[in-house]
Amino acid sequence: MTKRIIAFDPGGTTGWATWTVDEVSIWNEARFTCGQLGPEEHHEQLDLLLGNQQVMDYTIITESFLFRNNLDNAELISREYIGVMKRWYQANQHIGRVQMFQQTASMGKISKTSFVKKENLEKLGLWFPGQGHAMDAYGHLLWYIIHKGNMPEVARALLEKGWK
Repeated sequence: MTKRIIAFDPGGTTGWATWTVDEVSIWNEARFTCGQLGPEEHHEQLDLLLGNQQVMDYTIITESFLFRNNLDNAELISREYIGVMKRWYQANQHIGRVQMFQQTASMGKISKTSFVKKENLEKLGLWFPGQGHAMDAYGHLLWYIIHKGNMPEVARALLEKGWK
């Protein structure tokens, strides 16, 4: 059975990143992919991406939206895209093993002080310049796999390759 985790950094441009592995393969045969939707409105494209990526063991990770009482910097469209993901999850959670989790923005943000840094992505061969939202989606994906994914052997291997 194939297992896939897809992570999102929703916004005017929505970044996405996946980790896919077949049960019969070992972790280092896992496939990473990423991309971006937008900057034009992309509600339907997001819905289609969620469906096209679905496998029997499917986990969706999205950045949560936290309103910080600063309307000038708030990207309210992010909330709409999170709503698309929630609606898709509710409609499809009965097909196979589908889960959905939200993480704070700081868990996925790629910066000099974050858990996942540019250097970590470079060591893992996952850094793509000009794809900032997709890189933040990779940040969410890796944070989840390492901290919450319940796959200690995968987490250990990623830490050994990308953090040492």
